[in-house]
Amino acid sequence: MAPRQSKTAKRSAGQNKTRTVDSEVTSDSLARNLLSDKPKLTPKSTKRTLSKEKVKKQQAKLRLYGAKNGKEYNEKQLDIPTLNKAIIPGVKVKSGKKGKKFVDDKDSLTLNLLVKSINDKYDQVNESKLEKSRRLEEIRELRRKEMDRKEEAKKSKLEDKKNEIRSKASVARSNRRKNAKSRQDDEEASEEPKKKKKSVSFA
Repeated sequence: MAPRQSKTAKRSAGQNKTRTVDSEVTSDSLARNLLSDKPKLTPKSTKRTLSKEKVKKQQAKLRLYGAKNGKEYNEKQLDIPTLNKAIIPGVKVKSGKKGKKFVDDKDSLTLNLLVKSINDKYDQVNESKLEKSRRLEEIRELRRKEMDRKEEAKKSKLEDKKNEIRSKASVARSNRRKNAKSRQDDEEASEEPKKKKKSVSFA
């Protein structure tokens, strides 16, 4: 009886039967180049190879500046102050659109002034001197009214602040009086039992 064959031996015997031989022409690039009539047997690499000089330059840059993380910021994004400009501590510079004014819907005075001043350049195309003077007078009047209103608003704000300070002062004064009165009462209460003490004398 023949000896029993192991599984690994069987597997290796089976594998040996299915061996294939690949030609060097398809696998080796040098062999491919030797065939002049068949130049494109293996696909050419799409990756671009850098020259030795460029590689050296890149390595020098990496040594000097370090590797980039992919993000690049400009001066505006970094908020770098411009040269020869004094930086005032505690003052925040406003950024964004300038000259933007928001007017209330009920504020007719400011709206009229805006309309008159906007239409100013279109109206002066063909108008007489009398019309022009009248229009300018209207604009001046509106400006005067606006200035008066601003002054009134300032005065009212000041008065409100004064009243607030006065009320605070009166509250503080009344508190001081109450504290003083309570202190006086405490002192009087502590003095009374001392007076009432009787002295006993022995004969």
